[in-house]
Amino acid sequence: MFPEKEIDTFARSVLELDGQGAHTYDHTRRVLVIALEIGTKARANIRILGAASLLHDIGRPYEEKTGESHAISSGNMSKDFLASVGYSDKEVEEVVNAIRTHRFSEGIEPVSLEGQILSDADKIDAIGAVGIFRAIAQASVSGRGIDGFLQHADEKLLKLKDLLYTEEARDTAIERNLILESFVDGLRKETQSH
Repeated sequence: MFPEKEIDTFARSVLELDGQGAHTYDHTRRVLVIALEIGTKARANIRILGAASLLHDIGRPYEEKTGESHAISSGNMSKDFLASVGYSDKEVEEVVNAIRTHRFSEGIEPVSLEGQILSDADKIDAIGAVGIFRAIAQASVSGRGIDGFLQHADEKLLKLKDLLYTEEARDTAIERNLILESFVDGLRKETQSH
């Protein structure tokens, strides 16, 4: 069993320091739900996967200040906390490895099933209706507007469905990607006519 309540409370307390953009606490909760759905079907270690899902972005509030990738800082920030809630050294290492390899943009391949599922769940939350909302929120916070959203969609979001590791994730991504493609096409048409 994994101590969801304790880990959730810790993750929430850290993530609420940075309540804007696309990587907020509600994103973490959605990643957990998606990861557990996939992980149950794929027979992953839920104790490792659940912890990694809840902790994967806790370094985000510090990334801009420190210049260190949140995938690295989230893993490092998790170590002592996980030990305090009963994770063995081996389990801590497995959680940290899953967290450190979840980030699409760093090009580091996950080496465990739990790392692959976390990476997939994080990508799935970036497409579909929720993914559109998150990308617009991020474009608004950063001042990039519609053009910035469309550029982000072209450079990253529309490619995510082809970068998933697990069959279970690919099945989930099909419908969400159709929603994303339709929205991007519609937005492009409407903005080109002005």
